[in-house]
Amino acid sequence: MSELEQPPADGISRRTVTKAMAWAVPVIAIAAPAPAFAASGNPPTITVGNAYKWPGASCNNFPHPANLDANKGYVLTAKVVNNTGKTIFLYNASVATNANVTFDVVGIVPDFGTPINNGDTVVVLIFANGASSANLSFTGTLTVGWGHNFPGPDPDNHPPVVVPFTVNCTPTPTSAGFSQCEFPFSGGKC
Repeated sequence: MSELEQPPADGISRRTVTKAMAWAVPVIAIAAPAPAFAASGNPPTITVGNAYKWPGASCNNFPHPANLDANKGYVLTAKVVNNTGKTIFLYNASVATNANVTFDVVGIVPDFGTPINNGDTVVVLIFANGASSANLSFTGTLTVGWGHNFPGPDPDNHPPVVVPFTVNCTPTPTSAGFSQCEFPFSGGKC
Protein backbone atom coordinates (compact mmCIF):
# COMPACT_ATOMS: atom_id res chain seq x y z
CA MET A 1 0.00 0.00 0.00
CA SER A 2 1.19 3.49 -0.76
CA GLU A 3 1.16 6.25 1.77
CA LEU A 4 -2.06 7.72 0.21
CA GLU A 5 -3.93 4.42 0.40
CA GLN A 6 -3.00 3.57 3.97
CA PRO A 7 -5.65 4.70 6.43
CA PRO A 8 -4.40 7.31 8.84
CA ALA A 9 -4.54 6.74 12.55
CA ASP A 10 -8.05 8.29 12.79
CA GLY A 11 -9.46 5.85 10.11
CA ILE A 12 -10.26 8.19 7.13
CA SER A 13 -7.84 8.61 4.25
CA ARG A 14 -7.39 11.74 2.13
CA ARG A 15 -8.47 9.71 -0.91
CA THR A 16 -11.79 8.84 0.76
CA VAL A 17 -12.43 12.52 1.55
CA THR A 18 -11.60 13.53 -2.05
CA LYS A 19 -13.95 10.89 -3.50
CA ALA A 20 -16.75 12.05 -1.23
CA MET A 21 -16.24 15.68 -2.28
CA ALA A 22 -16.33 14.77 -5.98
CA TRP A 23 -19.78 13.23 -5.53
CA ALA A 24 -21.14 15.92 -3.22
CA VAL A 25 -20.44 18.97 -5.41
CA PRO A 26 -22.60 17.96 -8.42
CA VAL A 27 -25.51 17.05 -6.15
CA ILE A 28 -25.52 20.55 -4.69
CA ALA A 29 -25.33 22.22 -8.14
CA ILE A 30 -28.13 20.06 -9.58
CA ALA A 31 -30.43 20.58 -6.61
CA ALA A 32 -30.51 24.40 -7.00
CA PRO A 33 -33.73 25.35 -8.86
CA ALA A 34 -33.62 27.90 -11.70
CA PRO A 35 -36.41 30.46 -12.11
CA ALA A 36 -38.85 29.79 -14.98
CA PHE A 37 -37.96 32.98 -16.85
CA ALA A 38 -34.28 31.96 -16.97
CA ALA A 39 -35.12 29.23 -19.48
CA SER A 40 -37.20 31.48 -21.74
CA GLY A 41 -34.89 34.47 -22.17
CA ASN A 42 -35.70 38.16 -22.40
CA PRO A 43 -39.05 39.65 -23.39
CA PRO A 44 -39.43 41.00 -26.92
CA THR A 45 -38.47 44.64 -27.51
CA ILE A 46 -41.46 46.76 -28.50
CA THR A 47 -41.25 50.36 -29.73
CA VAL A 48 -44.23 52.57 -30.59
CA GLY A 49 -43.99 54.53 -33.83
CA ASN A 50 -46.36 56.73 -35.83
CA ALA A 51 -50.09 56.93 -35.24
CA TYR A 52 -52.68 57.69 -37.90
CA LYS A 53 -56.34 58.56 -38.28
CA TRP A 54 -58.05 55.73 -40.24
CA PRO A 55 -58.95 57.26 -43.63
CA GLY A 56 -62.49 55.89 -43.64
CA ALA A 57 -64.09 53.68 -46.24
CA SER A 58 -61.36 54.40 -48.80
CA CYS A 59 -59.22 51.70 -47.12
CA ASN A 60 -61.89 49.01 -46.81
CA ASN A 61 -59.76 46.66 -48.93
CA PHE A 62 -56.77 47.08 -46.58
CA PRO A 63 -56.60 44.32 -43.91
CA HIS A 64 -58.23 45.64 -40.73
CA PRO A 65 -60.57 44.42 -37.99
CA ALA A 66 -64.24 44.33 -39.04
CA ASN A 67 -65.26 46.27 -35.93
CA LEU A 68 -62.98 49.26 -36.68
CA ASP A 69 -65.11 52.43 -36.86
CA ALA A 70 -64.52 53.88 -40.34
CA ASN A 71 -65.24 57.40 -39.02
CA LYS A 72 -63.40 57.31 -35.67
CA GLY A 73 -60.74 54.67 -36.15
CA TYR A 74 -57.01 55.03 -35.52
CA VAL A 75 -53.88 53.03 -36.33
CA LEU A 76 -50.91 52.92 -33.95
CA THR A 77 -47.70 51.35 -35.29
CA ALA A 78 -45.41 49.25 -33.10
CA LYS A 79 -42.15 47.50 -33.94
CA VAL A 80 -41.76 44.10 -32.26
CA VAL A 81 -38.24 42.65 -32.14
CA ASN A 82 -38.17 39.00 -31.07
CA ASN A 83 -34.91 38.59 -29.15
CA THR A 84 -36.30 35.92 -26.80
CA GLY A 85 -34.49 32.89 -28.22
CA LYS A 86 -37.79 31.23 -29.24
CA THR A 87 -40.80 31.88 -31.47
CA ILE A 88 -43.33 34.19 -29.81
CA PHE A 89 -47.02 35.00 -30.21
CA LEU A 90 -48.82 38.22 -29.24
CA TYR A 91 -51.91 37.45 -27.15
CA ASN A 92 -53.52 40.85 -26.62
CA ALA A 93 -52.85 44.59 -26.60
CA SER A 94 -54.33 47.53 -24.75
CA VAL A 95 -53.62 51.23 -24.74
CA ALA A 96 -54.14 53.54 -21.78
CA THR A 97 -54.02 57.25 -22.63
CA ASN A 98 -54.34 60.59 -20.91
CA ALA A 99 -57.89 61.45 -19.82
CA ASN A 100 -59.04 63.37 -22.93
CA VAL A 101 -58.28 60.60 -25.47
CA THR A 102 -60.07 57.28 -25.92
CA PHE A 103 -58.13 54.58 -27.74
CA ASP A 104 -60.01 51.25 -27.56
CA VAL A 105 -58.01 48.47 -29.26
CA VAL A 106 -60.13 46.28 -31.58
CA GLY A 107 -57.39 44.21 -33.27
CA ILE A 108 -53.95 44.07 -34.86
CA VAL A 109 -52.35 43.20 -38.21
CA PRO A 110 -50.76 40.71 -38.37
CA ASP A 111 -53.43 39.03 -36.22
CA PHE A 112 -52.95 37.92 -32.62
CA GLY A 113 -51.47 34.43 -32.71
CA THR A 114 -49.29 34.99 -35.79
CA PRO A 115 -45.87 33.46 -35.01
CA ILE A 116 -42.91 35.85 -34.79
CA ASN A 117 -39.72 33.82 -35.17
CA ASN A 118 -36.66 34.40 -33.03
CA GLY A 119 -34.53 37.16 -34.58
CA ASP A 120 -37.42 38.62 -36.62
CA THR A 121 -38.62 42.23 -36.50
CA VAL A 122 -42.27 42.86 -37.34
CA VAL A 123 -44.18 46.14 -37.62
CA VAL A 124 -47.59 45.60 -36.05
CA LEU A 125 -50.55 47.84 -36.83
CA ILE A 126 -52.75 48.28 -33.76
CA PHE A 127 -56.30 49.30 -34.67
CA ALA A 128 -58.45 51.21 -32.21
CA ASN A 129 -61.70 53.12 -32.07
CA GLY A 130 -61.68 56.63 -30.67
CA ALA A 131 -64.29 59.03 -29.35
CA SER A 132 -63.68 61.55 -32.13
CA SER A 133 -62.12 61.83 -35.58
CA ALA A 134 -59.69 64.57 -34.61
CA ASN A 135 -55.96 64.80 -35.32
CA LEU A 136 -54.85 64.00 -31.77
CA SER A 137 -51.78 64.49 -29.62
CA PHE A 138 -51.49 62.32 -26.51
CA THR A 139 -49.34 60.24 -24.20
CA GLY A 140 -50.09 56.65 -23.42
CA THR A 141 -48.96 53.22 -22.38
CA LEU A 142 -49.09 50.19 -24.67
CA THR A 143 -49.42 46.85 -22.85
CA VAL A 144 -48.83 43.67 -24.88
CA GLY A 145 -49.42 40.13 -23.62
CA TRP A 146 -47.13 37.55 -25.22
CA GLY A 147 -45.80 34.02 -24.90
CA HIS A 148 -44.31 31.02 -26.67
CA ASN A 149 -47.51 29.17 -27.56
CA PHE A 150 -50.92 30.18 -28.85
CA PRO A 151 -53.61 30.57 -27.69
CA GLY A 152 -51.84 30.47 -24.32
CA PRO A 153 -51.52 30.67 -21.46
CA ASP A 154 -47.77 30.52 -21.76
CA PRO A 155 -46.15 27.88 -19.52
CA ASP A 156 -43.41 30.39 -18.63
CA ASN A 157 -46.08 32.85 -17.44
CA HIS A 158 -44.38 35.93 -18.92
CA PRO A 159 -45.45 39.35 -17.68
CA PRO A 160 -46.76 41.65 -20.43
CA VAL A 161 -44.45 44.17 -22.10
CA VAL A 162 -45.41 47.72 -21.05
CA VAL A 163 -44.25 50.61 -23.25
CA PRO A 164 -44.86 54.30 -22.48
CA PHE A 165 -45.13 56.51 -25.58
CA THR A 166 -46.03 59.96 -26.90
CA VAL A 167 -47.98 60.65 -30.09
CA ASN A 168 -47.50 64.15 -31.52
CA CYS A 169 -50.27 63.84 -34.11
CA THR A 170 -52.63 61.41 -35.83
CA PRO A 171 -52.94 62.59 -39.44
CA THR A 172 -54.38 60.47 -42.21
CA PRO A 173 -51.64 58.75 -44.22
CA THR A 174 -52.07 61.20 -47.13
CA SER A 175 -51.80 64.19 -44.76
CA ALA A 176 -48.54 62.68 -43.47
CA GLY A 177 -47.19 62.43 -47.03
CA PHE A 178 -47.87 58.73 -47.70
CA SER A 179 -50.26 56.77 -49.90
CA GLN A 180 -53.89 56.61 -48.80
CA CYS A 181 -53.65 53.20 -47.09
CA GLU A 182 -49.95 53.21 -46.14
CA PHE A 183 -49.06 53.21 -42.42
CA PRO A 184 -45.25 53.45 -42.01
CA PHE A 185 -43.65 53.03 -38.60
CA SER A 186 -41.70 56.29 -38.89
CA GLY A 187 -41.25 59.35 -41.07
CA GLY A 188 -43.90 61.59 -42.54
CA LYS A 189 -45.23 64.86 -41.16
CA CYS A 190 -47.92 65.98 -38.75
